[in-house]
Amino acid sequence: MLSRMGTGKGWRRVFGGAPQAEAEPPTAEGGDYVIVALELLRRYEDLHQEWLEQLDEQRRHERLANAAAVYHWYLSGVRDRLQNLQPAPSLSIWHEGLVGAVEAAFRATQLLSSGYRFHNVRRICDGGVLLEEAQAQARAVRDALAPFTQPPPVEVATG
Repeated sequence: MLSRMGTGKGWRRVFGGAPQAEAEPPTAEGGDYVIVALELLRRYEDLHQEWLEQLDEQRRHERLANAAAVYHWYLSGVRDRLQNLQPAPSLSIWHEGLVGAVEAAFRATQLLSSGYRFHNVRRICDGGVLLEEAQAQARAVRDALAPFTQPPPVEVATG
């Protein structure tokens, strides 16, 4: 069921590690994409951290349902901004991974909100697993894009 919701093992194959050493840095247009994409990833990670704090603080299902609904609502803004981004062709695979992660988190928060509101353990469990997979995918995308924000190494002339 979870693999149909937007995540699965496929992203691990694509984002399984750091970018290859021979990866070419993006053009100026691609660099702009990386900056915005990393900003959206930071916002997503902040939202996820707030959710985890709510889980620790709240034990009543109605409050958790409301916290998940708020998370879902804020993710809709991140998702909308992300869908309007046009990545450079060299970054399209990472963009697809990021969109998939945010879409999965969006669906997960919907499941969690509904699960907590109606005391449906299956939805709570499915939503929790999907949310953690989405977070792992988002971290993999962040780790893949982050090196592109670093200036290229300066070669020291020996003479």
